[in-house]
Parts: sequence; C-alpha cells; structure tokens
Amino acid sequence: MELSKDVIQGLTSISNVNIITEDNLQNILGNVISHVQENSTEIKCIVKAADTKAILTKKIFADILCLFVEAARHDLDEESLKNFLCQACNNEQRRKKLCETYINNKKIIQSRLELISNNPPHIVDVDWHLDYRVKLDTCNSLGVPLYHIRLRTKEHERINHITFSCTIQQLQELVFKLKDAIRYSEKLTNV
Repeated sequence: MELSKDVIQGLTSISNVNIITEDNLQNILGNVISHVQENSTEIKCIVKAADTKAILTKKIFADILCLFVEAARHDLDEESLKNFLCQACNNEQRRKKLCETYINNKKIIQSRLELISNNPPHIVDVDWHLDYRVKLDTCNSLGVPLYHIRLRTKEHERINHITFSCTIQQLQELVFKLKDAIRYSEKLTNV
C-alpha cells in the first residue's frame, strides 16, 4: 500500500498529543466512520469538535479517511496496518486506536467501496430447460426448440434473476460471445 507524502505527514501529526488531543482524535475517528457510512449530519461538526487548528483537523480527517480507504482496498489485516503505521505514527496508543477503529469498520468500508465500483453483476448460477413447440397460437407450425434460461446474478450482496428465451442459434451465438470474452480477458491478464 502506498500513500502520498502529504498523507503520511498528516498521519505523523497524529502522534503529537499537543496538536490533536485524545478527545479530538476520538471525534475525528468517529466522523471518519460516519462519513464512510454517509451520515453527513455529523460531518459538519468536525471543526467545532476540535476547538483549535481547524485546518489541521480537516487535514487529519482527510488523511485518516484516505488511510482507511486504501487499507480496505488492499484488504490489510491489523498486523499489516500496524507495520505500515510504524513509519508514520510514533505513538503506540494512537496507532493501536487507528488499527482498532479500522478493523472494527473494515467490512463497512469495503462494502461502501463496492457500491462505488462500476463492475457488472457476477453470474453465480444458471438454470435452463428446453421446450419444443410444434404450433404457435396463430396455427403456424414452428417446430423449433426453445431454451428458457434463468441467470442468477449477485451485485452488492443482492441476488437478482435474469430470465430469457432463445433458439438454439441464438444460444450458440451467446456461448461464442462468452468464449470470446473469456479469451480476451485471459489475453489481457497475460500481458
């Protein structure tokens, strides 16, 4: 995990008890987690909670938020985060408090990150059955097998179903396009 020098400098100022008191740090951590959960009413109070050095308080808020987001993005565990913070934060108690807050809210942060991604839903299951229709309602003979396909997709812990019907030619075309997509993605990963 890499953070900018500016963010690391902001995290270094957390160590200094004269700059950020224990109450202010606790308040900032609470506001960071509220911001991640989008409880925006509490965010406006961040400067009022820290009586002095409003700009520094805002910067530390942004730096901690950046730290938590990047750590969650890289799926760091508590030990990895402690090792990373050793270079920025000298105060063991504050380092422990940062790690504890991160670990307690890691799943929430990761789920919020998933919501802002633009990944399509994942297909987790496929059900299908074959119908053979001899006639349509209009008395025209059809004589073509019809495949009824139901895809179960998962997006942000939500399961959806996509149902469609197609002929064998349409199904073959779909399978060929999926195989092309697989080949293309494998080609990209090998580069």
